[in-house]
Amino acid sequence: MAARVPVRLALACGCVMICALTILTGTLLCAEEPAPNPLAVLMQTLGKIENPESQVGILRGMNASLQGRRGVAVPAGWPALYKKLQASPSAEVRRQAQALAATLGSGAALDEMRKTLGDPLAGVDARTAALDTLLAAKDAPTLPLLLDLAAQPGPLRTAALRGLAAYDDARIPAQILTVFPQLEAVEKREAVHTLLARAASARALLAAIDAQALDHAVISASGARQLQSLHDAGIDAWMTRHWGEVRTSSADKQKEIAKFKEFLGTDAILRANAAHGRVLFQQTCAVCHTLFGEGAKLGPELPGAFDDVDYLLQNIVDPNAIIGKDYQQTFVEMKDRRVLSGILASDDATTVTLKTLAGPVTVPRAEIKTIETSPASLMPEGLLAPLDEDSVRALFLYLRQKPLQLPTSR
Repeated sequence: MAARVPVRLALACGCVMICALTILTGTLLCAEEPAPNPLAVLMQTLGKIENPESQVGILRGMNASLQGRRGVAVPAGWPALYKKLQASPSAEVRRQAQALAATLGSGAALDEMRKTLGDPLAGVDARTAALDTLLAAKDAPTLPLLLDLAAQPGPLRTAALRGLAAYDDARIPAQILTVFPQLEAVEKREAVHTLLARAASARALLAAIDAQALDHAVISASGARQLQSLHDAGIDAWMTRHWGEVRTSSADKQKEIAKFKEFLGTDAILRANAAHGRVLFQQTCAVCHTLFGEGAKLGPELPGAFDDVDYLLQNIVDPNAIIGKDYQQTFVEMKDRRVLSGILASDDATTVTLKTLAGPVTVPRAEIKTIETSPASLMPEGLLAPLDEDSVRALFLYLRQKPLQLPTSR
């Protein structure tokens, strides 16, 4: 029986990948022979190939399969092979070889990557590739470069803000919070995700909200989940006081979400009818929500560009799992036995105002018997139940739109 070795390294494309896979599976080896080092085998194969396109294919496969790995044993022939690859006329061969060298722990390669990342004349593609490699290598000296990139507008700012999450350093939350007001919407989202990655930086974010330097709306429903996952008593207490209820979805709800995900793949959604989705939004969601200037303002205004299917399903299928404090349903029982239902808009010594489906309602406090805040959301369950699969995909496609992509209603 043939001895077999791991095939993860055989991710290179084309015919070269097939050859490499054959070598790595060891189908021609006898059981008595020791299994070869698959990295060494691929490097030997790479050393015999002169075609740059084939070299790039193997190098990309090797880089992909080694991503995130540490302490990889470096085959003896690598230094000579790396020298050869760095002399290639193909810039992509040189770049992929450099990335592999960095993964294998070459200090010189990491130095070159940092130099490329910090050079504004190096080109966005080269700098992005360098950044990806440095982050994969968890290169500590890269942190000052990331802090600089996060502080200035540019094409690498979003990636830098995302990359900072990999580092545990007190300078990170201070830098992010300093530049936060100047960030674009996507950059702000990445900044918040990074701040929520660790308890210390999350506490800094909450302190900024308490100081009114940031609006509490920067914490989305998914952000609330992430805060809950930190298991920090102080953060949990803050959430109870200022944000709202965060509960775990029931097993039944999770099964329902899984059922929807079976037909809500990205490709299927992108083939849907966005104009039909707009009509569905107007019929189903606009009663409470505003999107692109259309709809009511009972619930939170929606920004669009929702491409996270899990996020949408969690909030639509199980609206009671995550309820912002400003959107918990409130019941006001009047002394004349009327009961009003809505979202508390204002509450002072003389009047109480609710936002209701019929519009704002203000009543004198002297006429109120009781005020009760429900643990349930005003948003009803089962909104997707009447819709067929095509309609659900159409609605999700419309929710993915950005203002410049708006379809016309049919």
